[in-house]
Amino acid sequence: IFKFNLFFRLVMSSNLIGSLIWIIFIFLSVFTHMIIKSLSGEVDFLITLFSRFVYSLPILFILAYLARNKLFLKVNNWKNIILRSCFGFVTMVMVFSSLQLIPIGLTTALAQSSAIYVTLLSPFFLGEKIGLIRWTAVITGLLGVFLMIDPISIIKQTSGLSSLGLYLAFGSAITHAGLAMILRKIGKTEHPATTALIHNLITSFVIIFLIIILGTKFYGTTGKYGLEILITPDYLLYTLIFLGFTGSFVQYLMAQSYKYAEATILVTLRYLAIPIATIFGYIIWDEIPSSNQVAGGLIVISSCLLITYREMKKR
Repeated sequence: IFKFNLFFRLVMSSNLIGSLIWIIFIFLSVFTHMIIKSLSGEVDFLITLFSRFVYSLPILFILAYLARNKLFLKVNNWKNIILRSCFGFVTMVMVFSSLQLIPIGLTTALAQSSAIYVTLLSPFFLGEKIGLIRWTAVITGLLGVFLMIDPISIIKQTSGLSSLGLYLAFGSAITHAGLAMILRKIGKTEHPATTALIHNLITSFVIIFLIIILGTKFYGTTGKYGLEILITPDYLLYTLIFLGFTGSFVQYLMAQSYKYAEATILVTLRYLAIPIATIFGYIIWDEIPSSNQVAGGLIVISSCLLITYREMKKR
């Protein structure tokens, strides 16, 4: 009995530590999204994207080296790493773009619906079987997404929201589902610190290449400043550097939380991001969600939690 109690306390304390790290990760994730949204119209979108990845590299280099020493760049399967970078890059571009066009709470809610698409795609790509209850959760969750996007009002042109922003947020959930399935495979063969570092390195090179070839204004919201802001000591430059610095810790904390807590516990906590983002959106940008968005968000959260519960029970 004593040994069981000791083991129970150790597991509970470990899950508690992991959960606390995860909550900090959620707040920092929402905070980075708030920075990106606040920079819209001030700095060209590609400059914001450049800063998010390039300025995160020094911290990620240090963390990877501390974790693995001389093996900090060792990779076992480059194909999966490249796929992870592609899906991660596209997902982040979609999320960041939608933040400039629609409320931050709505972007977060649509992006968090990715668990629905992971379940939907898993029979085809992972060979997993889905039971009746999980199929019901998927269909119900898709109904919630339908309510949040409200395509009927878009067709009738009565929606006050950007249709492009809604489609980008919706697309980010699908690409994030693909990313999640790739990460399941990568987690068995690669170190998370190395994966995060190489992902940011590849993405940084891609963005720098795009800026050199096409300039900073060919995609996304155009701001008052372009490349010149990167050599101008200004509060905007310091904000961009801070964005990259914060982004590196977002990735590090996410990896660390999985070392301590069970994935099923962390997945249920991820939906805290929706009310947090909605509250800050209301306080800072006066963004008030519609009844459709609130109802759809609640349906999506309920469906995703049911999917998580069924996976937990199955295991």
